[in-house]
Amino acid sequence: MHNPQDLILAGSVFLLLFSSAFLLSKLKVPYILSFMLAGFLGRLFLPHRAEDVLLIFEYAAVILLFFFIGLEYSFERLAGMKRLIKPGLIDLFINFVPAFLISYAFTKNFLFSFVVACIVYPSSTAITAKLFMDYKRLINPEAEFLIGILIFEDLISIILISILTGFTLKGEPDPLSLVRAVFAVFLLFLLFYLAREISQRFFNYIEKGVEEEIIPFFVLGFLLISSGISLSFGLSDALIAFMLGVIVPENSRTFQIIEKSLSDLKEFSVGIFFFMFAFNAKLGLDFDPLLLFILLIVSVALKLLSTYWGGIIYGFNKRVATRASLSFVQRGEFSVIFASFHPPAQSLAFALVLITTLLGSFSFLLAPKVSQKLFPAKGKKGPPPVPPS
Repeated sequence: MHNPQDLILAGSVFLLLFSSAFLLSKLKVPYILSFMLAGFLGRLFLPHRAEDVLLIFEYAAVILLFFFIGLEYSFERLAGMKRLIKPGLIDLFINFVPAFLISYAFTKNFLFSFVVACIVYPSSTAITAKLFMDYKRLINPEAEFLIGILIFEDLISIILISILTGFTLKGEPDPLSLVRAVFAVFLLFLLFYLAREISQRFFNYIEKGVEEEIIPFFVLGFLLISSGISLSFGLSDALIAFMLGVIVPENSRTFQIIEKSLSDLKEFSVGIFFFMFAFNAKLGLDFDPLLLFILLIVSVALKLLSTYWGGIIYGFNKRVATRASLSFVQRGEFSVIFASFHPPAQSLAFALVLITTLLGSFSFLLAPKVSQKLFPAKGKKGPPPVPPS
């Protein structure tokens, strides 16, 4: 028999998520941040066993998130990103390396510093995309560039998560875990690339011989089992989920069925994940406030610098590159996922995500005016006016 308290508890979480997102949306606060704030608020009155009631959604969230990221790409599309390699590498090294060195100088802890660097590195895909849609700036030239950088960050983040998976399963960082994680990433890419023809035939068979209504059961079951098996071998479940998304043919009916049937479940699970991160995170002042202050200044300044430099290399003029850099400050979902690997970094991550999301949203709003003021468009020179007769 069902425990009525569990039903009441689950319902309370969902209503809290709705109320938080609805009220804060009036202030243009991104949903990701509102879900985290709801989790922080839930700590005050919800029992800790809320985690057990919603555990499957928390586990499935990262898997579904990376699966849907993979759906957006094919091997051909990934190979066509050559123009973004140099801006993407600039974005990686300028934002990752200094954050690691600063954290290591303060803590002398390799794993903590590595996680902090991972937290600081990527901008938020979800928040950035939503801001572009809300403020109708998808037609601007910097939108395609920033989306390309986000794709590059997604791919690097998958590799970093694979490395962290190896670290955390071992209990401590070691060179063998690092080598194995990197090797596993490239080996899996190769295996999935070689299997793409087989997968095409398989999906053709599925579409002809299986009813549309039951395909989501197969996809979700296979996805969860594959991710669980990968974790049992010390591999990243996020990487497996991403690659399974990549091999789904973009022009297939299966692709459309998955998007229609599972996208709502993905959004639902991701909301639960961010709620649970804040609900279970060891939040407090268990970090050096000076470290937080320095990381905030450095993370914002270097993201502005790397995006501006990358935009110039990409071919933008100074005004468009400035507008792009001011639109890319916010951190979000990947920072939270990285922090979930290492509890000592969670308080610091929560503060970084909260502050950079607020700063980034404000910066995004002001980006067109600031860039126009710094680099005004030059008017066309014409013939001198005719003097009055």
